[in-house]
Amino acid sequence: MAKIAHATKNEKGTYKDGKRGDQTGKEVCIREWYNRPWNFVLRAKSASMREKIAYAMEGAAKNDKIGYSQFDRNAALLEATKVCYDPSKITVPVNTDCSGLVSLACIYAGVPQTVLYKSGNSSTTANLRMRLMSTGLFDCYSSKEYTAKTDKLIRGDILLYENHHTAVVVQVDEAMNIAPKKDVHTVALEVIQNKWSTGGRRRALLMEAGYDPDEVQKEVNKMLKG
Repeated sequence: MAKIAHATKNEKGTYKDGKRGDQTGKEVCIREWYNRPWNFVLRAKSASMREKIAYAMEGAAKNDKIGYSQFDRNAALLEATKVCYDPSKITVPVNTDCSGLVSLACIYAGVPQTVLYKSGNSSTTANLRMRLMSTGLFDCYSSKEYTAKTDKLIRGDILLYENHHTAVVVQVDEAMNIAPKKDVHTVALEVIQNKWSTGGRRRALLMEAGYDPDEVQKEVNKMLKG
């Protein structure tokens, strides 16, 4: 099952008001995927950009200085400009909302601020898709294969229920999405294509799927050397 990070509600269980900072530990959080329902999945074409989006959302969820309020939705972004847009480094209490936070994560990942912050306001769930797609940096999926279940989701995917809510996928069970018992050359090619995560996570996934990580890495090195 996938996990998502998102901004939800303030400490009162409402949307429009609330103190700055996460008063409950749940205003910005990580939780199991659920069908909101979502009607779009926006996926950055760059694996690096997807990873940065997920990293920023995780950092925000773990930072109790970031709370929720639609009336104060731009505070997190404005404060983040002081720390290279990294939500994990915000040190004073601020607020955001679901689309304000996803906008911030995308700006951290490299989307120009001028695309997602216009006329003193961050993108909303009504215009987030249009603005991200205008950059040419994202693909958009709307079939139920992507929106109603987790099989095809990858880390860094942006889930959107247009005009209502948005969140980011921060964890998936990659091993479940990759058929085991392929030849080492094929798996090495998938590693080069960033389909098996990185570092220790990659080793764990390879072993879980029945492959020898060292053998795969040797093949990767061989392929990269040409």
